[in-house]
Amino acid sequence: MEKSITTDTTSNGFNAYKEGLKYDSKSKHQEAVESFNLAIQYGYTNIDVFLRLGTSRQFLHQHELAIKRFNTFIAHRPEDCYPLFLRSVSKNKISDFKGAIIDIQKAIILSLVDNGANQEYSEVALRLGFGTITKLYEAYLKNYRTNMG
Repeated sequence: MEKSITTDTTSNGFNAYKEGLKYDSKSKHQEAVESFNLAIQYGYTNIDVFLRLGTSRQFLHQHELAIKRFNTFIAHRPEDCYPLFLRSVSKNKISDFKGAIIDIQKAIILSLVDNGANQEYSEVALRLGFGTITKLYEAYLKNYRTNMG
């Protein structure tokens, strides 16, 4: 899995990002959003800040804003299934069922690639009671299709 890494670990942006991670780990999502936004304002360049910001927005039920941040991340890492999955969840929450289905179908296809990221995602899925990340995404797809009626 390709990662964008900033080398300036003393920068204000990096410090704001680290604060956001601390808040995120404590489920203080509004504070995490503020810290991640500050990191972006300072010019922090690690693309992961957009994924974290999107998930924090998702926890706050700010799905339109979450989708915008997931879009930024996906534009930089279109081969990663996880942000597509996350975006599908937010699209489903705002009743964009077709968009949710399109995203989860893409995530399913990308989850079939044998790479380190998908192996990590599958380990999480296994702990959640699914055999693989693909099986988890397929369960979401079934749910989204049910929501469409």
